[in-house]
Amino acid sequence: MKLFLLSLAFVSLYVLTVTGQQSEMINDKELRAWADNGDADSQFELGLRLLTGEGLKKNEAEGVTWVEKAAAQKHLRAQFVLGSLYEEGVGVKKNEATAFEWYRKSAENGFAAGQHAVAMAYDLGRGVKLDPEKATEWLEKAAEQNHAPAQTALAAKYERGVGTAKSPSKAALFYLRAAQQDFVPAMSRLANLYYTGVGVPVDFRRAGAWYQRAARSEDPWAANNLAWFLSTCPDENLHNGEQAVQLATRALRIMDEAGEEQRYEMIDTKAACLARNGEFLEAVLWQKKALALLPADKELPPEERKSLETEFQSRLKLYQKQTPYTEAEPKQGEETAPLPQDTILQEEGIPGAPTKPKNSKSKSRGTVV
Repeated sequence: MKLFLLSLAFVSLYVLTVTGQQSEMINDKELRAWADNGDADSQFELGLRLLTGEGLKKNEAEGVTWVEKAAAQKHLRAQFVLGSLYEEGVGVKKNEATAFEWYRKSAENGFAAGQHAVAMAYDLGRGVKLDPEKATEWLEKAAEQNHAPAQTALAAKYERGVGTAKSPSKAALFYLRAAQQDFVPAMSRLANLYYTGVGVPVDFRRAGAWYQRAARSEDPWAANNLAWFLSTCPDENLHNGEQAVQLATRALRIMDEAGEEQRYEMIDTKAACLARNGEFLEAVLWQKKALALLPADKELPPEERKSLETEFQSRLKLYQKQTPYTEAEPKQGEETAPLPQDTILQEEGIPGAPTKPKNSKSKSRGTVV
């Protein structure tokens, strides 16, 4: 399965709704008075407002000062945000080591987002020595608090066996926990596991249901994933060329509106969708465009570029013969276990879904329905 997923890179500036949301106007003097008197929440809110210019005139330097005052009082969100400011160089000189120290302080005090940030620092070697095992330990702490990004990152570690023993079935479980919180990257990864039979038995209906839910977001790659699924799934009963074309077009439009460059992966998907919808002339044109864009990706390793070029050329020949592309049936992975907690079929109203999930713990090579 050709899966496209936005990077799970940590979004450093913590976004939260400050108390000012309760009223359109804020009392600047009152907020400053509380902050001057040492109220950490007020210091943090004042700092955020000065940093963002929400309700007050923007002043990053002063904003950092107030966030630092709150952080010094062990205000966990302030410690975390201060770390992000140093990581990005907002209002202060960029310093990844200092950023890590503030992240660590919030993490040690039990702040889940801080624990996730510490894990990412260990994973990427940002401000601290690279240590995949320590990254796993911190992700586990955040995952225990039901922090969806951490659960997804931990699942990826189990899926690849990086910083921990490889366990596709554990990966599936953590992806599910994050997906059930509507975390789009986790939905896409879980769908791919169902599609490929990694960690869970192959189940195209569940894969499609999770791709469908993810595609309701504004994530262009989620729309692209569903478009690819509907046009190339081995189960011909799940094909829908018309809807696939609409989704592929939407994905490209979102990228255009965001000012992002067109990606050959999305162009390749659009060609497959057009072919599934019987529009072979257009499919040929789009596939040729995908081939033309491929050499522009300088970061792509030569072996991978050659492999993709071969794939693209083989699909082009199919479309020229007025034949749509269909992926081969996946081979079931060795370590698979059903997820009885996954009720996506019932929730999405997929025909034939059971009223209650099965509780079988035995391995299966069929679908979990």
